[in-house]
Amino acid sequence: MTAPENSKKRFVIGLTGKMCAGKNAAADWLARAGFAVIDADQTAHQALDECRGEVSAAFSAEAEACGIRFRNADGSINRRELGRLLFRYPDLLERHERILFPRINALLKAFIRENAGRHVVINAPLLFKSEAAALCDFVLLITAPAVIRLWRAKKRDGLPFRQIWQRFSAQKALFTQNISANTDIVRVGNGAGKRSLEKKLKAALRRKGIEAEYPEN
Repeated sequence: MTAPENSKKRFVIGLTGKMCAGKNAAADWLARAGFAVIDADQTAHQALDECRGEVSAAFSAEAEACGIRFRNADGSINRRELGRLLFRYPDLLERHERILFPRINALLKAFIRENAGRHVVINAPLLFKSEAAALCDFVLLITAPAVIRLWRAKKRDGLPFRQIWQRFSAQKALFTQNISANTDIVRVGNGAGKRSLEKKLKAALRRKGIEAEYPEN
């Protein structure tokens, strides 16, 4: 699929949404339409690898006190074990973000520069919590009713409904606290299936003046 070529302006588009709203389905469709899509989660993994020395120095004492070992034998970071430590203490999570977010933002900016001739999509669940939202001309916020997201999560992850709901509650607080009133947010509902989502995405982009050879399926 060729990249969108209709307008002279090239947009940087944020893409976000709560758990199982359909953000990744939207990202896949946009990539097939020729948009340059970067996954901020993968970017965060790269940033963590590049900053592993600083991260290790910042949290080794607390990890040892808790009996947590987050360094692998090869020196890489065990993200699961590090997560156990960080989500136990919110102040440590904030310290971790102060280390990683500048590097993540630098990697995102580099990707935007490398794709200056294309519309860029930043696919990021924590878009509003980082500075990445400031890089975007507008944000596509994928939404879906909680009951639909609940069943999607159950089908995808197989977790107990109670545990899934706890994650939903944590995300609700995150979005409430971090969505900026100054952000140009375009809400795209995803409660009626894949084809409906794609039609709504196409309509939302056209309202922004963006045309492309959108995939039909």
